[in-house]
Amino acid sequence: MGSMAEKWEELSGKNNWDGLLDPLDVDLRRYIIQYGELAHVTYDTFIDDKASKYAGASRYSMENLFARAGLDSSKYKVTKYFYATSSMPLPAAFILKSASREAWSKESNFMGYIAVATDEGKVSLGRRDIVVAWRGTIQTLEWVNDLEFLLIPGPKVFGNGGLIPLFQPLVHHGFYNVYTSESSRSKFNQTSARDQVLAEVKRLVEEYKDEEVSITVAGHSLGASLATLNAVDIAFNGINKTSEGKEFPVSAFVFASPKVGDLNFQKAFSKLKHLHILRIHNLLDIVPKYPPIGYFDVGQEIVIDTTKSPYLKLNPGDPHTRHNLEGYLHGIDGTQGIGVLAGFKLEVNRDLALVNRIWDILKDEYLVPGAWWVEKNKGMVQQQDGKWLLMDREDYDIIMTEL
Repeated sequence: MGSMAEKWEELSGKNNWDGLLDPLDVDLRRYIIQYGELAHVTYDTFIDDKASKYAGASRYSMENLFARAGLDSSKYKVTKYFYATSSMPLPAAFILKSASREAWSKESNFMGYIAVATDEGKVSLGRRDIVVAWRGTIQTLEWVNDLEFLLIPGPKVFGNGGLIPLFQPLVHHGFYNVYTSESSRSKFNQTSARDQVLAEVKRLVEEYKDEEVSITVAGHSLGASLATLNAVDIAFNGINKTSEGKEFPVSAFVFASPKVGDLNFQKAFSKLKHLHILRIHNLLDIVPKYPPIGYFDVGQEIVIDTTKSPYLKLNPGDPHTRHNLEGYLHGIDGTQGIGVLAGFKLEVNRDLALVNRIWDILKDEYLVPGAWWVEKNKGMVQQQDGKWLLMDREDYDIIMTEL
């Protein structure tokens, strides 16, 4: 950990990861996995059972989030949960709605969290790191085909003036809508996910303005596209600047990310000298190839190929084998390149059991049940009178969290 603390600027992309990608530096492997795990927490805590009145909410409180998700709770402290809604029809995988008449919200979903390094974490990380983790979707991948690939201007990110339409950055309509939508019908989205995140990041930047600070954004799948948009937004609009004008670096680690914008979006990104994005792409995963026309990638790319792993089932007909986040982290651990002669060797030795956390992709010989990350009895709790009730969320006040 000492070397990672000393190398954090390099690992965060100060030199665009020059010399670290091929072969993949072992400290960078650990670094990427660290942020992948922080992104995975958004899945671990998300209640995806429509039978629950808390469907779409976080199962765990901010105070207990990391401990409940099995991560070291001493490095970061969660300072805010943020929520998203949409003002346009979107695939159900984007915004999950409870079937209960007592639903906590009919309009909003938990979309991620913001955390900041603790004093103890600052020592091991080498600086005061502010993390924004965006939730993706673990539903079926049909949402990729259901999306319209319409490109629209992003005035809330890039403003309205100064550019003729020919040079205006355009972004994906659906991603932009989730990122910027408000709803007067939801107490959780009186302001958009964008505004909630930017306000909290700005507050933390100002609180720690006299320290060495970084801003790191992470996400997977849909969350990766939102993380990309958010990272560009933070850097473009100076959310990473203190009131005295000091500018902190912004990095994004995005896994299985769809493309977000057009050529002008790519050009706008390339002008942001304090922003660095690293995209991790599993070779046979279809999602990073979408949308196929009119969109351009941003940042540096690492391509992995988990079909080379001797630990995983091939499952050629199952796209989730190539797309799920735990599979990606396993790939980062073991990738030795994607050439014909490239092998696969675990360098970080991350626990193999985690590969089966959400899906069943680990070979049966390792005796790890598939999709083992489930709430005990699926959240059903027996009462004193012998009856069973669905009680699948920690007893914390969602409204106070939002306020």
